[in-house]
Amino acid sequence: KSKQVKLVLWNLPLDFTSNVNHGDVVKIFYKKYSSQKNFQFITSGFIGVPMSTDYPNGDSCVEITLHLATKDNFFNRDLKNKQFKGMTVGQAIEWVFPGKNIIKMSSIDKNRFITENLTAKTPQEFISKMSYQYIQKVIPDIGNATNTLECNFIFTSNTNGAQRNIYYEPLEDYGLEFIPQQEVSIGPNYKVTQIRWNAKVAYTHELRVGDKVSFIDNLGNTIHNTIEDVSAILSNYAECSLMLKLYDDSNHRVIDDLIRRENLI
Repeated sequence: KSKQVKLVLWNLPLDFTSNVNHGDVVKIFYKKYSSQKNFQFITSGFIGVPMSTDYPNGDSCVEITLHLATKDNFFNRDLKNKQFKGMTVGQAIEWVFPGKNIIKMSSIDKNRFITENLTAKTPQEFISKMSYQYIQKVIPDIGNATNTLECNFIFTSNTNGAQRNIYYEPLEDYGLEFIPQQEVSIGPNYKVTQIRWNAKVAYTHELRVGDKVSFIDNLGNTIHNTIEDVSAILSNYAECSLMLKLYDDSNHRVIDDLIRRENLI
């Protein structure tokens, strides 16, 4: 799964698109308020095909999709058929992705030992074999603090209910635009209902996939979630927003129990 950023740039010089080509590598910095002195690095990558639009009032804009970048051979580099049995999940991830990993797992999942024979010749094979049993998702994210072009990778594990002693960042503190919209789907084997929420906040570089966040619904209940996906819209003139797909941490309701309780069978 890849991560993208949509840039909307208004009223630029007419020859701007002549100087920007598909595949060009760029870095993006921003500051939230004009009074701030320093810009914050947020991402780097290569750009898609620029799309220009002219409006009757004389305004013009250029829309650019930015794709995160990594070396073509990164996922296929030789791991020399490394044996991971006896290592913890966290140790294995750090060995395969040195300096390029962000582990968003509970301490139990991160320190879980790999008990079976598990070997991998490449990072791609490692992810394939670790998926579902040890790792839920692997998602590319922004470069590190040194502003290198190479992106990091976020590793997440499954969540089963809101955990105790975990702090959930209130989305209201990030300019939550509206009460998130709920999506309900049926989980694997038609056994569990899975709830997700679509939220929109003012742009920030401080929220990432795997972070724990909460919001208050229209009934006054606090809903605890894990960020499952992130997308952004950045503009030099108008809206700068962050769209969040939230995985409800209460996703543990079994449909069979509901049916029995309501005497439907």
